[in-house]
Amino acid sequence: MKHLDFTLRLVAAFTVLALLIVAQGLLNRHIATVAEQQVVRGRFAGDLLSGMLELSATKQRLRAWSLRALIGADHVPGDGEMLRANMAATITQLQRISGETREMDRLANAPTDDDDARDEALRLISDSVVALKPAIEDIKSHAGAEDARTAWESIEAIFDQGAGRDLREVLNNTISKERLQLVQSRQNADVALLNLNRVMAFVTFFIAVFGMGLAYVVANAIRRPLLQMLEGAKAYEAGNLEHRIPVTTSDEFARFAISINHMASELLSRRNEEANHRFALEQQVKERTAALEDALSRLRASEGRRLSLLADISHELRTPTTAIRGEAEIALRSKKAESDYRASLERIGQAAGQMSSLIDDLLLISRGENEALVLNKEPIDIAGPLEEALLSAIALANQREVKIVTDIDETEHIVLGDGIRLRQAIAILLDNAIRYSSRETAIDVRTKVDADTWQLFVHDRGIGIDADELAHVFERNFRGSNARRHRPDGTGLGLTIAKHLVSLHHGTISLYSEPGKGTTATLQLPLQPIDVVLAPVTERYQ
Repeated sequence: MKHLDFTLRLVAAFTVLALLIVAQGLLNRHIATVAEQQVVRGRFAGDLLSGMLELSATKQRLRAWSLRALIGADHVPGDGEMLRANMAATITQLQRISGETREMDRLANAPTDDDDARDEALRLISDSVVALKPAIEDIKSHAGAEDARTAWESIEAIFDQGAGRDLREVLNNTISKERLQLVQSRQNADVALLNLNRVMAFVTFFIAVFGMGLAYVVANAIRRPLLQMLEGAKAYEAGNLEHRIPVTTSDEFARFAISINHMASELLSRRNEEANHRFALEQQVKERTAALEDALSRLRASEGRRLSLLADISHELRTPTTAIRGEAEIALRSKKAESDYRASLERIGQAAGQMSSLIDDLLLISRGENEALVLNKEPIDIAGPLEEALLSAIALANQREVKIVTDIDETEHIVLGDGIRLRQAIAILLDNAIRYSSRETAIDVRTKVDADTWQLFVHDRGIGIDADELAHVFERNFRGSNARRHRPDGTGLGLTIAKHLVSLHHGTISLYSEPGKGTTATLQLPLQPIDVVLAPVTERYQ
């Protein structure tokens, strides 16, 4: 049982400490009880003293009232009985307090002589107060001076005499004794509190010294094994499961060290097994993760192409479809010459060709892994794509009751580009200008040449674009707040596509706008010298 020695010693030491604390508590409780009794006794003495003083004062007021009543001075008739009743109530209260004081003195084995004298005095005064009642009621029947003197002598005898004793002396003696008792109770309470403080200070000091000694002994006994365990814990925390805690005793610490060493051995074995399993699992996870990432990448690419295709088709097919419908409606409503119908059908055919080309490109983009866009570049007069775009836009402008005003330079200007794509980009700018203009307004379309650059300006008087949104208008699917309110069905793809097409021709598109006043779109393309003849160039762009 040697391994229990330390526990037994520790339990014994703390038992002694607990007994000392309990003894201190009991002693403190005893002294506090004595002090509390003295405080309560002092409170009773104070209550008796204040009651006696109040009784004496009420008695003097009743004596003065009786004298005024007998001599016929000003007085309130009902005050006499009220004052006598107050004296009776005060005596009843004093008798109750006196009984409680007697009981406390009996429990404390204190002398009861003062209690007997106080009770006797209260009894005499109570009899005197009872005897005053008929005398007070009889005051009204005394009229003459002699008669009043006789009544006063009778009342004064009741006031001052009781059972052959002077009530004034009895009352004064009782008051003096209660004063002495109050002072004595306070002194006793102070002494008890002083003793309580002294005992508490001494016992607290003794327990503190004993506790410090006990703590020193316990600390020395457990310091060495704890340091060894702390060293082992740090080693295990660092992952060194080969470390073992030394076992130098046969007590509880030794048993704990043996248990920890066994646990470390078991953990080391489990860690090695886990490392082997983890390595195999990581290889499997790595293979599966690579396969999943590859499948997910292909799935995301496919889904992205599908969504992009749907968005682009829904947006890009709207403009040629509107042009076809507008041309057909105009041709059906009016009677024209055969040449006019032929011209309308040619424009419809051009729009249908544009749709077919657009569908081919979008399908090619959606299928191809490189998402390439084919451009057939050749030297062309930019006036051709511009005129075709304007003719297609007129139908939509008529529908929207918008007028297109042109100021176009008739000079031939050669650019290297794909006419269909350039017409598509210009048509997007015209389409936006028409759709975001108010009815019965005009759109200004003009061109000019600046050095080696051909410039197209499309100015509308529509809703305009807020300044903080202007920098985002070329982002895919972005639509400003004004645009969403004016035209909820838009997709925000037009300007993105137009800018992409123009950039493939080494050109630029920029916007300037004032909210509520309109927007100006500027398209710039580099010009080719007229005398340069180039063969068509087919280019593929990402």
